[in-house]
Amino acid sequence: MMMKVYIIMIKTSFINPFSEDAKEIVRKLGKLDTLNIRNDDLIDIIHNTPNQSFVGVPDTLLKLALTRFEWYLFRKTDKFEEKNYEYLFNPDIYEYDVVSFYLLCQAVAIGYGLDSHEAKQVIESENQLIAQRIDRLSQQDKQDVIRESLAQLVNTDNLKWTDIKEVLEVSSLELDQLLLSNGRAIIDYDDFVIEFGGLIEGRYPQDVYYTTGGLKTKSELLSGLITIQSRKYIANVAQMVERMVEPNPLIQDLANQLKQLHQEAQEVKYSGHGKINLDDTKPVKYQIEAFPPCARKCMEGIKSGGRNDAIVLFLTPFVSYARLYPGIFSLDQSMKVSDVDPSLDITHEEVLPLIYEAAQSCRPPLFKDQPQEKININSKLGFGMHDELKLDNEGETQWYTPMSCEKIKLHMPNLCHPNVDCKKIGNPLTYYNRKRKLLKRTNNGQVNNDGN
Repeated sequence: MMMKVYIIMIKTSFINPFSEDAKEIVRKLGKLDTLNIRNDDLIDIIHNTPNQSFVGVPDTLLKLALTRFEWYLFRKTDKFEEKNYEYLFNPDIYEYDVVSFYLLCQAVAIGYGLDSHEAKQVIESENQLIAQRIDRLSQQDKQDVIRESLAQLVNTDNLKWTDIKEVLEVSSLELDQLLLSNGRAIIDYDDFVIEFGGLIEGRYPQDVYYTTGGLKTKSELLSGLITIQSRKYIANVAQMVERMVEPNPLIQDLANQLKQLHQEAQEVKYSGHGKINLDDTKPVKYQIEAFPPCARKCMEGIKSGGRNDAIVLFLTPFVSYARLYPGIFSLDQSMKVSDVDPSLDITHEEVLPLIYEAAQSCRPPLFKDQPQEKININSKLGFGMHDELKLDNEGETQWYTPMSCEKIKLHMPNLCHPNVDCKKIGNPLTYYNRKRKLLKRTNNGQVNNDGN
C-alpha cells in the first residue's frame, strides 16, 4: 500500500498541540456551546480529502474527538478501514483537530483521572497520530515541522541530557541514542557539524548525522515532550474538576462514550469473527459479550483495594481457560497451557494482552507500583516465578483454575454483582460456557471452525 505524501504548507499545530498557535485556536474555537453543533467547514475539509470514505464522517467537534479515539482503538483490528479516517492526515483539519485533542484530554481528566488507562490511551493515540502524520510528509516538511515543533517546547541549543530525564522515562528515546558531548545532547545538525564535523572523513556529515540518530532522535524527543505536556494538562484539568460543583455534561458524556468505544474495541480485538465454536476441549475465540459481570468489571479496572487479587488470582485463570480450554471442569486431571497452545502464540498474543490491559485500567495501574505482579501472573499460568513466560519454565507451578463464585464473594465481594444469568451458577467459567450457548441460540445456531 502506497503512503500518501502531503506537500502543502504544514502548520506546526497539526503536529504540536501545545504550540502558541494551537492554544490560540482552542481559545477561539473551543467554546462549549459550539462543540455539538454541525460544522460545515469541518465537513467540507473531510469531503475534500483524497481517498476519504464519506460514510459516518464526523459533523461536529465532539464527534471528531470520538472518531479520533476510534481510529486509535480499532486501527489494529479486522474492523479497521483506513479510508474512513483519511481526513485525520489532511493538514487542512489542523484547527479542529487541535480542539478535538483538548476535548479528549478534558474528558479523561474529568471522567477517569491522570493515572487512568483512558488517559494513557488518549496520550498514546496522540503520539501515534503525530508519528503517522510526520511519516506522510515530504522529507523537507518533516525536517521543518519537527524543528519548529521542538523549538516551541525546548531549547535544543544547549540541551543537557539531564534536562530531558523525564522524556527518557516516558518515551521510547534511550540515553544511548543521544549524541553526547560533555553531558550536552547534540540534537541539531548545525551543532553536530561544529562538534563532530572535524572527525568525519570520507563521508558527508549529513549522512553520518542521520545514520547516528538525526531526525529519528528529534522525532522521539518531540513525542516525549508532547507526552509530558499532555500529562500536565490532564493533571491540571483534573485538579480544576475537584473544585467544580458539576462537570460540563457534554464533556462527561464524551468520557462515557470513550469507555464504551474501548469496550467495543475489546470485543472486536479479542472475539472471533464469524460463527461460534462451542467445542470446549480446544482453544476458542473469546466472546467478551458472554463474560460474567465479575470478569467485565475486572476488565474495566479495579479502582480501589484488591487490584492484585482481582487481576492475578481471579482474572488470569479465568481469561486463560476461557480462551484455551473452557471445558476444564469436565476433566479429572490438571492441564498445562502448552497442551492446548504448544507454541504459546495464543497466550502471548491474546491472553496476556487482555490481562495486562485490565491491569493497566486499574487505579492506579497495577504494574506502575507493583511490577512484580507480572511474575505472579506467569506463576498462575504454570510457568514459575520468572520475568518471562517460556516453555522451559512450564510446570514449575500449576496452571490455576478459575476460582468459584463462593470464593469470589468471600475474598473479593467488590467484584460480585450478580445478574439474572448468575442464578444456579457456581463458577464464572461455567457462566461463560452457558452464556455462549445461549448466545449461539440467539444467533440462530451459527456454529463454526476450531477458533484457532
